[in-house]
Amino acid sequence: MKNSNSSIQNNHVEVITNNNIIKHYVMGMSRFLILWVVKYKGPIHGYAILKELDAFFSVLIDEHSLKKSNPSNIYPILNKLEELDLISSEGGIKNNKTIKYFNVTDKGEYVLNYLYSRFNIIHNNSQWKLFFKTMDEM
Repeated sequence: MKNSNSSIQNNHVEVITNNNIIKHYVMGMSRFLILWVVKYKGPIHGYAILKELDAFFSVLIDEHSLKKSNPSNIYPILNKLEELDLISSEGGIKNNKTIKYFNVTDKGEYVLNYLYSRFNIIHNNSQWKLFFKTMDEM
């Protein structure tokens, strides 16, 4: 089976590196992950959040099926989360530069807890159990 996977991989590298399914999955998860990172690593500045996101997706980045995060992707999400009052920011100084440090608000914590509970329900759903079981068998 390994030879077959290796052959498929070699023949379809372009499909993986240009695959919008992977990019959409990551973008969908990014908002939730950013909220989580801000809660558990905060107060935290944007560049550190960017690095944390890259750590979540390091395997995809190493395989070149996903590019590293960049500020033009992260800061609009941070601005939107702040606009929705899910996170707040305060100015601070690091290495003589003014930067924003982000924290989760009470509303953001509520949303995060809601998402946790829904992930738990989804994960215990019989269809999802079958999905994860078949993924384990691959």
